[in-house]
Amino acid sequence: MIKRQRILIIVFIAVFAALLIAYFTFLRPLLAEPAETGAETVDAAPGEVPVGDTIYLFEQIERADMQKIEVHNSYGTYSFSYDPERDDFTLDGYPNLAFNPIQFSSLVVSTGTTLAISKITDNATDDQLREYGLRDEDDPAYYTLTKRDGTSHTVTIGKKIISGGGFYAMCDGRSAIYILGASLEETILARIEDMISPLLTAGVSETEYYSILNMAIYHYGEKFVSFRSLSQQELAESESNAMVKIVTDYPAEYSTSYYHDNVLQLLSTYQGDSIVALGLTEENLEKYGLADEPYVITYEYQGIKFRLVASEPVDGWYYVGTSIFDYIVKVSEEDFSFLKWDLTQWIESRVFMRGIQFVNNIKIESEQCSEVFRLYHHPNDDPNLIVIGDNCGEITDIPNFRNFYKTLLLTQIMDYAPEDIEVTEDDCILKFTVTTNGGNVTEYGFYRYSTRRCLLTINGEGQFYVLIDTPEKIISDAIKVINGIEVDSGAKN
Repeated sequence: MIKRQRILIIVFIAVFAALLIAYFTFLRPLLAEPAETGAETVDAAPGEVPVGDTIYLFEQIERADMQKIEVHNSYGTYSFSYDPERDDFTLDGYPNLAFNPIQFSSLVVSTGTTLAISKITDNATDDQLREYGLRDEDDPAYYTLTKRDGTSHTVTIGKKIISGGGFYAMCDGRSAIYILGASLEETILARIEDMISPLLTAGVSETEYYSILNMAIYHYGEKFVSFRSLSQQELAESESNAMVKIVTDYPAEYSTSYYHDNVLQLLSTYQGDSIVALGLTEENLEKYGLADEPYVITYEYQGIKFRLVASEPVDGWYYVGTSIFDYIVKVSEEDFSFLKWDLTQWIESRVFMRGIQFVNNIKIESEQCSEVFRLYHHPNDDPNLIVIGDNCGEITDIPNFRNFYKTLLLTQIMDYAPEDIEVTEDDCILKFTVTTNGGNVTEYGFYRYSTRRCLLTINGEGQFYVLIDTPEKIISDAIKVINGIEVDSGAKN
């Protein structure tokens, strides 16, 4: 019995030994994490900082201890330096650029916390340097982190490992080769343009967009439209309740539409999709279709002059160069669709928008009716408005006259009139002239040039047409007021 037990014990020991050998020989290598060829486990060398099972290439450096981060990669070289006056970092050579705080924080972490996934060797051979792209002649990427005490660390980054999960790297002063994480691709190996916020304007509050002044748009060097804000004196003289009023001053003076406000709001805070190039160099301007200046937008804000140069649209995008930041931004064609607008979208389509309380008299001139309505305002009396016609006498139905005034307010341009049309006074079917209490005089003329259309002139200048229904409706309602017939400003005639 004892002999049988001994035999069983010997058998069990033999089987256990065989299983142990099989585990270390076959199973364990299959279960182990894949490693790069030549990788070996080594103890921390001088300069390395071991933390548990991991190694940092050097001590962790906080943002507060950093003076400069210099990066060189396949896209070029750039550096961020700490500016004590601003108590912040700035991009060297571009101190006014606003960089993306999240992206910059990632760069700070990547450069200040250099955790090695593993170490290949402590003593790199020439063959390994060539294989891993770490020789000087390979022009590898690198970064140099300088602390505020003057000490610095330089890390060279070579090729990506076969699995794609990291990059070979070396640290200055050592022959060791490490593997760093793949996140380097989004920070140290990325374009500097990806770290900058693609702003077009700086310092303009969205709630103060109306403070953007003197905007103008040019197309291949020719001014298309320009705007100006009326001064306080002009506002007072214009007899308006508006606190701010912007008008076009080219090609003629018109009140602006709400679309103009929308564009000012867009420009006040706009960020594009991305920055495609730093520097408005001849090469960059040519590359992104800006050399011939297809579109130029100029404007001012608090004494700062902005100048944007935009390309023609390309595959749903515009490329816009901004002089104040000296870079080119990729922007959505939809966002900058205003570059293709015609003048009718920039201006208010209703050309007569005067409040009745500011009107002294209205003169109507047509073949069917000629009259001057004189308005007398008595704000504290009832009635507070008295209207007397030079020919017809006092208008007793003031609400009816107000309806007639609404008809005037509905005078609306439709579109451009043909540039080659010629009209004379014989073609004029109506003029109405409004004189304000302050003596401002505006004459609106309607000149038929086709069966359905009239050229509208304002103080003798015109480039838009209105439908013939507009002057016919004004004439019809003026006659109704004179004759005491009810006026419906919303009716066709």
